Amino acid sequence: MRRCRWLAIGLNVCLLAGCTSVAVPPGPRARLPQVPPDPVASASTKPTNDAASSDYLMVSLPPKPPDAPSPTVAAEKSNERPTEPDEEPAEARASADEPSSSPRPAEPQTRMEIQTAPPTRPDAPSVQALRALVERLPDEEIHESLKSYDPTTREAMLCLLNGVAQLQQSGGIERMTPRDLAVWTEGLQTMTASLRRRSQLILERMCFCAYIKNYGDFAPLPPEHAFFQPGEVAHIYVQVRNFSSRRERDRHVTLVKGRLQIFDENNRERPLINWSSQLRRDVSAVPRQDFYINFRFPVPVHCPSGLYTMRITVEDWTDAPPGAKEVPEARIARRTIDFRVGGPVVRPTRVQTIEATTSP
Repeated sequence: MRRCRWLAIGLNVCLLAGCTSVAVPPGPRARLPQVPPDPVASASTKPTNDAASSDYLMVSLPPKPPDAPSPTVAAEKSNERPTEPDEEPAEARASADEPSSSPRPAEPQTRMEIQTAPPTRPDAPSVQALRALVERLPDEEIHESLKSYDPTTREAMLCLLNGVAQLQQSGGIERMTPRDLAVWTEGLQTMTASLRRRSQLILERMCFCAYIKNYGDFAPLPPEHAFFQPGEVAHIYVQVRNFSSRRERDRHVTLVKGRLQIFDENNRERPLINWSSQLRRDVSAVPRQDFYINFRFPVPVHCPSGLYTMRITVEDWTDAPPGAKEVPEARIARRTIDFRVGGPVVRPTRVQTIEATTSP
C-alpha cells in the first residue's frame, strides 16, 4: 500500500514536469538583469544524497537563466516599492520644493538698440554760394544760391563772400599783393557806403572849440574852460557818421538840418533857447566819407549865471521824398553837453550856529 502511494506521487510529478516543459515556448528568452547569486539560496538548493539514492524517477526541470534573481532576492524585492523610472527621488523633490535661500541672479536680457543717423541738413544758401565762389563755378550757380534774398541783401552777400573767397584763394592778407588788397578794401567801402542810409545816424563827437577850420581840424577848449560870459560866441564841433549822399548829375549832395536847444538846470523840459537852422546843402564832386557841422551861437546878454545843458539835434533829409514833413527816427541823432555861464557857480553854504553856555 505504501509503495503504491509513492508510485502515484511519482506519476504526478512526471506529469507536472511535462506540463511545465511544454508551457515554456521555445526560442530566445528575454535577458533579465544580472543579480549576484545568493550563497544561502545556492546552499539550500544543492541536491542531497537522499535524492541521488532515491528509487523514483526524477525529471530535471529546464535550467533557469543565469541572470534570473534567486527566490530569496525576488522575495525581498517584492516587499519594496517599485520606483518609477520617471519619478524623481524624494530628496530631489524636497530640495526643489524648498525656496532657495539666495535669490537667483536675473539673466541678462539682450536689448537691441537701433541708432538712426540724424538727417543731414542742407547747407545754407550763403554756404552754397561761398563754395561756388571758392570752386570758381559759373555765376549762374552763385546767383541761383542767393535768389531767395532781396536785391540789397544779395548785393551785400556777394561783396562779403567775394572777399572771403579771395582771402581763401590768396592764403590770407599777409600774402596778398598791395594791388589785390586795394581792390579788396574798395569793395568793402562801396558796400559800406551803400548801407549808410539804412543805418542809425550818429553824432560821433561834439565839443566846444576855440576855432573850427575843417573836418578834424579844430581846437577844443581845455577842460578848465567850462563857462562863458554873456555875449560871448560859442563854437560847437559836431562830427556826423552814417550820413547819406545822393547823386545829382555829376555831383553828390547831402542835405542836413540842425536844431539847438538850451535848458536851464532847474527846468529840463522847456528850453530857454530854441534855435533851428535852415536845410543845409553840402555838394561835393565825389561821395563824402566824412561830414561835420559847425554850430555857432552867441550867449544871450540877459542870460543869468548858472549851469545849462545844450542839446543838439541833426536830421538827415538827403533821401526824404519831396513834400515830406518829417524823416524816420533812424535818420535823427541827438546829443547833449553841459556848460556854465557867468563864471563858476558858487552856492552859499548853510551854517548852523549853536550858542554854547558854560555851566556855572
